[in-house]
Amino acid sequence: MKENDLVLCKVEKVTNTITFVRLPNGKQGTIISPEIAPGRIKFMRQYVVPNKQIVCKILEILGDNIHLSLRRVNSKEKKEVMQKFKQEQAINVAFKQILGEKLEKITEKIFENFATLAEFIDAVKNDEKLIAEYIPKENQESIQKLTEKKKKNLELKHNIKIKCLEDDGIKRIKKIFETKNENISITYITAGQFKLKFQTENFKEGKKQLTEILEEFEKRAKENNCEFFVNETK
Repeated sequence: MKENDLVLCKVEKVTNTITFVRLPNGKQGTIISPEIAPGRIKFMRQYVVPNKQIVCKILEILGDNIHLSLRRVNSKEKKEVMQKFKQEQAINVAFKQILGEKLEKITEKIFENFATLAEFIDAVKNDEKLIAEYIPKENQESIQKLTEKKKKNLELKHNIKIKCLEDDGIKRIKKIFETKNENISITYITAGQFKLKFQTENFKEGKKQLTEILEEFEKRAKENNCEFFVNETK
């Protein structure tokens, strides 16, 4: 874990000034009251209740002291973390059903190189040969089907506004948006406004790729004497 990571925590103890939570790695974290919610909190338990799972952002790691924030997590981030958690739970259940008594021995080997079974499944999507390395032959087909079942695209959306004052503005805009990336679709909305959609299987990697693509679009816009504005949308 590192600063700015989003983590799913379990609330353990609530006081008027500090909330104590248990992190996924078993360590304890703390949330001071100003990081629970903006403004004055009248009833703390409106936001944090013992045994409830909450999505937090890591603010600072000082040795064994992990400081977190609840209020700095937006609804979209919360939804993404919860979806990932549910997917991981589903994968764990599926592995148990497929492997039965062999589960502990096989997962022990997997956990030598992967943090979770979900991480293993993501790796298999890119390299199917991994199945043969970790899974007994009689169970490989079932795990393969599980991999295909869990393959689901995420869609990242941005609104883009381009202002070109040159006479050949339309030609310049087409040049700005030129791309061979099949995961990108750009739709015209109204004068100078466009909707960009980017399909990805991995949120973190997708974000990184899309940032690079948008930076390239902005660079082209400047080269073509056009103003370029972009903002993320749901």
